[in-house]
Amino acid sequence: MNIAVTSKFLRFIRTNVSKYQKVTLFSTKPEHPSIPVNQLKEIFSATEQNETGAMYDKKPFKIRCEAGKIYHWCTCGQSKRQPFCDGTHKNIFLKIKLRPVRFTVTETKDYWLCNCKQTLNRPFCDGTHKRQDIQELKR
Repeated sequence: MNIAVTSKFLRFIRTNVSKYQKVTLFSTKPEHPSIPVNQLKEIFSATEQNETGAMYDKKPFKIRCEAGKIYHWCTCGQSKRQPFCDGTHKNIFLKIKLRPVRFTVTETKDYWLCNCKQTLNRPFCDGTHKRQDIQELKR
């Protein structure tokens, strides 16, 4: 590359970087999205169950939840209406000890609900499905 062209190019970069350096500081997107929390966690004890249910899927489910409405998230993994409970855990022949997690949200928007049933932030996905041992499991 020609020395004159190189020096012009470097001078161009130096002047433009210093001129537009502060533009990247102004963004409309939040730096970190807020992590949803179950508002009914203190009222209902199903979130404190030590066992985890059968894996339904290895990726989360995105669903629109309305503020103030109470939902029942399937913990056992046997429901036909995943990620929500349909009462399958009540079947006495299946001998399922897990109960659904009741939850509500503070604002109406899309939420990622866990389908691997291994999350620590029940019922919301916390990325546990990305672990190597979870990915190797067969559904």
